[in-house]
Amino acid sequence: MKIILEGERPWSWNQMYAGVHWSKRKEEADRVHDEVWLDCHVFKREMIIGVVDILVTAYFKNRPQDSDNICSKLYIDGLIGNVIEDDTREFVRRVSTQSEVDEENPRVEIEIIVLEDE
Repeated sequence: MKIILEGERPWSWNQMYAGVHWSKRKEEADRVHDEVWLDCHVFKREMIIGVVDILVTAYFKNRPQDSDNICSKLYIDGLIGNVIEDDTREFVRRVSTQSEVDEENPRVEIEIIVLEDE
């Protein structure tokens, strides 16, 4: 399953914890959770049963972040209750982030890979 959030530019971990007031962090988390929820409901995505790996790829118009600086947690938390039961290790084995450039179509893609033998 792949969720694509068009025009999205994720916060960096530096942004998240560089003296940003907790209310601004919560506002961003709520916004991202709403974007993921909307995609899951518009496309009628079903709950995944089993263990998954999740790859979050951010396509930046310019100034790409380092892959390890992409704040994927907001997107993963948005999946909970929509397509995955929880983000504990019982349900999510691995989360990876990747940074790419696409000047024409910046976005965030969340790929959820069901592990067959887990």
